[in-house]
Amino acid sequence: MTERDIAPYEKFVLTTSRKPSQRTRSFTRDLVRVIPWSFHFTRGSRSLNDLADELAILGINRLLILHEKKGNPSLVKFYKSVDGKLEERDYRVRIKGISLARELNRGRSVFTAESKLRVINQCKSNFGEQLYTMLSLFFNFERSRELQKDANLKGIVIFFSDSKEDLIKLDFQQIETCKMIGPRFTISDVFLGKKGEAIRSLMNIIGIGRRRERRSQERS
Repeated sequence: MTERDIAPYEKFVLTTSRKPSQRTRSFTRDLVRVIPWSFHFTRGSRSLNDLADELAILGINRLLILHEKKGNPSLVKFYKSVDGKLEERDYRVRIKGISLARELNRGRSVFTAESKLRVINQCKSNFGEQLYTMLSLFFNFERSRELQKDANLKGIVIFFSDSKEDLIKLDFQQIETCKMIGPRFTISDVFLGKKGEAIRSLMNIIGIGRRRERRSQERS
């Protein structure tokens, strides 16, 4: 069994902006405890060039930086290492709210060489489908709408679902026990471009932003 068979997505490093709050640090640790083959770096004084060097040592080319607002996680920026340098992708994800694992009385994942990772889209909204597609392109995971029925299947499943507040909710579950694990968080928006402008090529590919554009037109 190869690592690719076990993890149908690319490994990545998760870190924060400089001087994060305790809550942001706890949320980061919660995530790496439930997402297999994810790594956490304490940012410290590291620059993007320093982080690129760290990724090269690990043989990883994907990086997420978690930013915060008023002490709470608020924004995720996506980077890929290209020729030894980190290049930011043309989209950013806004986090609306989080619940830490300890606040939900949830444990961490149990993951072995026989475990699998599944990422399941339960969203019915266009925004949920678009967000799920965008993340699948970045992480290169296999898209699916339901978890296969297999008594021998072990590992972790990440569920995407619509919330009552018109947000996208992400939850984690241990497949063997069907118990929810780790944190829960909600996503409210995807910003395109480093200044928030719409990138038409990306919108045409996966349709990001169209749902909200339609709603704005309907309200007007």
